[in-house]
Amino acid sequence: MGNKNTFVLVVAALVVGLIAGILGPKLFGTRPKGTSVVPVGSPPPAPVPSADYTLKINELTRLLEKNPNNVAVLVQLGNTYFDSNRYPESIAAYEKALALKPGNPDVLTDLGVMYRRNSQPDEAVLRFREAMKVGPSHLQSRFNLGIVLFYDLNDAAGAREALEDFLMISSTGTQADQVRRLLATLPPAGG
Repeated sequence: MGNKNTFVLVVAALVVGLIAGILGPKLFGTRPKGTSVVPVGSPPPAPVPSADYTLKINELTRLLEKNPNNVAVLVQLGNTYFDSNRYPESIAAYEKALALKPGNPDVLTDLGVMYRRNSQPDEAVLRFREAMKVGPSHLQSRFNLGIVLFYDLNDAAGAREALEDFLMISSTGTQADQVRRLLATLPPAGG
């Protein structure tokens, strides 16, 4: 009888662990680094209906009902809306988080991406520049600034400056190679 109970407990623990391993990151995980990249030359993606996003949004909303000023939960909610391409909702969540705790360059950059996808490139530029101001070595904001300036606002000189600033901070790695390739497609400086 003892062995059978032990076996049932072990199986139950494995099942609970498996479920927690699958649902835990979806409910409370953070966004992987590098997901706040503006897609180059592509239209903004459409909203993604998903039971996983709905479940996570509902859980985060319940947490905010208990503590509406929880910055970490607001950022997670913004991230979830970001991932599901729900731009206005993501913008609102990020703006509230930044009102409570200003100066996070990652949140500012994600907010900029959402403004760009919401067809507000000037607002995106403001957020990327703010991220660069509070995080002088923040690479993603420089990269995204270059993309939006060139592709959305037709400002090749501004894009070149942002991308060259990126390379002054980080000249090695995959993203630096991508920046160099992009710079090669821009019109020459002064031209």
